[in-house]
Amino acid sequence: MKTTVILIRHGETEWNVLHRFQGLSDIPLNDTGRQQAGFAKNGLQGMELDVIYTSPLQRAVETAEIIRGERNIPVYPTDGLQEMGVGEWEGLLVSEIDEKYPGWYDIWRTAPTQIRLKGGEPFEETRKRAWRTFWEIVKKHEGQTVLIVSHMMCISSILLTIAGIPLDDIWQHPIGNAALNIVEADSEGNAVITDWSRDDHIPEAFRLKQPFGRVK
Repeated sequence: MKTTVILIRHGETEWNVLHRFQGLSDIPLNDTGRQQAGFAKNGLQGMELDVIYTSPLQRAVETAEIIRGERNIPVYPTDGLQEMGVGEWEGLLVSEIDEKYPGWYDIWRTAPTQIRLKGGEPFEETRKRAWRTFWEIVKKHEGQTVLIVSHMMCISSILLTIAGIPLDDIWQHPIGNAALNIVEADSEGNAVITDWSRDDHIPEAFRLKQPFGRVK
């Protein structure tokens, strides 16, 4: 029996706009982020949802609550879905990283699995955590439709693993805020991606424009 899992990245925050590293910093949505969550709600209007799981960080929780709207379904904050902690990079702009850690951001952009940040979580550990949590949810809700609201690194690591794409290629497959990623999975461990960062429910002005580059 197949389980449909819809994975949505939280709406935009001011730190997203600035390209300031968020990690585990508990940053709220900005107005655009709330509108994006509303567009995701509209995009899922014709789909029955049985349950919602979300990262416990407020940008994800607020996105989940906006999408839930008047639906009478539970929302479960889940630690396994929180963003990758980036330790000493938390709160830094890309320009500040270039200044304090020359050359490191270029490695992050080309081979992020090689970066080891003091106080942070290695990318492979994030992948293992997100992957384990994904399958725990699938097996618990066999045959149902589940919404997961999480973060770029968690969602991407799940999709890349399913697709057999190396983690270091993450930036070649950016996921927009409030974009839809849909996976059909079963309890035998089989999974197929049917939508990856689909954003046709989001007006052009609110879509991802400059994914993860340097901001001058």
